[in-house]
Amino acid sequence: MPEIKRAATSFLEAGGSWSEGGGVLDSLRTAGVSLEVAATAALLQPDEALASTLRVVYPQYAGIGPESAAVIVLFDQLLQRPTLAQPAETTRQMALDIRLKRDIAAGAAWTVEKINPLTSLGSPVPLTAAASSVLSNPRITLSEPARLDIGTGRINNNVLQIMLGLADRFTYAVQVMHTGHIQTVFPHPRLSNHAVGRAVDIREINGRRVVDDPFNNPTISEFVTAAALLGATEVGGPTDLNGDRPGFFTDDVHSDHVHVGITPGDAPAHLR
Repeated sequence: MPEIKRAATSFLEAGGSWSEGGGVLDSLRTAGVSLEVAATAALLQPDEALASTLRVVYPQYAGIGPESAAVIVLFDQLLQRPTLAQPAETTRQMALDIRLKRDIAAGAAWTVEKINPLTSLGSPVPLTAAASSVLSNPRITLSEPARLDIGTGRINNNVLQIMLGLADRFTYAVQVMHTGHIQTVFPHPRLSNHAVGRAVDIREINGRRVVDDPFNNPTISEFVTAAALLGATEVGGPTDLNGDRPGFFTDDVHSDHVHVGITPGDAPAHLR
């Protein structure tokens, strides 16, 4: 359902692109967005920013239902600041949890309902050797939100060890870990492993985006198999690797990324 992603990215591009004298609210109101919904995008306008240009890096499904959906959008934002500020231009990368809705009975299109606030795992802790190794590994491309999560000691050490093991065989790009990810298993209230630093989503493997050829790319199958052998207890992706075998899963939401997570007490996926 690409129209879900189009609605989410169009909303962010409108809210994150404004010139001096304007702002997020003005841009979204001009695009026809209600004041209530536009107000949830206020974090796109940091203090002292004079102008902004937003470029989407990758939109990832986080949940798809008949009348509600969630998309995690990773984007770069170029901010213009006062000339006395150093530097005058800065770029930041963020991942946001965008919620959408539609009224099927009325034949309505998908529209953004809100941007969920960013969450925190709590106080940072000292880095482990695995965390330092992941941060410096040239075979792992980390989004800035993921780098923040790892750099503040917020990611489970076993997940980091799996990431290092995967980097021995593959190069890959991390979309999101905790910051910016939906905190529950959509649409259920059950807490996601992302919410507690025990999961990672990967958007690209060996230089090829998962979404570009999700069903005919043998590298994806090799990658998810390797993740399970390294100890992941839940491995999701665009293809059904082992039928109904517990630990491996696929659905529409995971048609554009690979999910690797750990649930304490569960056996690795390849052993279940």
